[in-house]
Amino acid sequence: MSNSGIKKSHKRLLIFLSIAIITAGGVFMFSMLGKSQEERRNREYEVSLVETLKDSYEGIEKISFSNANYTNPPGSWTCVVELFFNEKSIKYKINYSKKDKRISDISLERENRKEDRDFLNSHLGKTNKLTKVVYSDGSEGEY
Repeated sequence: MSNSGIKKSHKRLLIFLSIAIITAGGVFMFSMLGKSQEERRNREYEVSLVETLKDSYEGIEKISFSNANYTNPPGSWTCVVELFFNEKSIKYKINYSKKDKRISDISLERENRKEDRDFLNSHLGKTNKLTKVVYSDGSEGEY
């Protein structure tokens, strides 16, 4: 093979590899952008839910979120929330609508957790002090 033939094949290979690398980089960046949007949406829902929980129950010391999940398109959101009070903590799955700030905690009824439901009902009111929050991404803050 002549030198010009070898140069042409190397040039083609270099072009192909460049296109492959650029494509892979684009796919990676797109997936990272999607992940950051999901994390941002998670945080928006979690902060809104913290406000709603603090407006619903008095004496909350800490709120912890895990297993966050959205409907598609966004509108309803589910997660496992653990509420810590002085006396005890309660962990249950909830559905939450950010639009109308409505909590549906049917897991307490479905699992027949009357004692936990009664405990929450006895703490109806408002928590005015700062509350420690553990978000679903593991970060912590106070609200």
